Amino acid sequence: MSKSDVFHLGLTKNDLQGATLAIVPGDPDRVEKIAALMDKPVKLASHREFTTWRAELDGKPVIVCSTGIGGPSTSIAVEELAQLGIRTFLRIGTTGAIQPHINVGDVLVTTASVRLDGASLHFAPLEFPSVADTCAGRSLL
Repeated sequence: MSKSDVFHLGLTKNDLQGATLAIVPGDPDRVEKIAALMDKPVKLASHREFTTWRAELDGKPVIVCSTGIGGPSTSIAVEELAQLGIRTFLRIGTTGAIQPHINVGDVLVTTASVRLDGASLHFAPLEFPSVADTCAGRSLL
């Protein structure tokens, strides 16, 4: 493996070309498909559950990086991307729901969640709410 600035993702700050937005699906198989929807997709690295591509959206670089399953591997990806300059994360993927009005295949924009994962306790106390940025959430609707 070549020299990288972050261990798990195998990326350098230069690889991101100034990107500050990352789209983070859990499944590595979705990364290329998402990047292909944008301009100039380029594969940057692939190691274990982390596959990373860079593409352009409206002429600006965007990173697409898989996180694997669960809080700990998501934490690794988010922390390392933040070290490289990413400031906004858009998590996309599948979810489960127990509400009868939510059907398989429905598109949801999650604005808050219950923090019972364990990994997030290293960043904020359990009482701290897990709430999405309201402006970002509204722009997705």
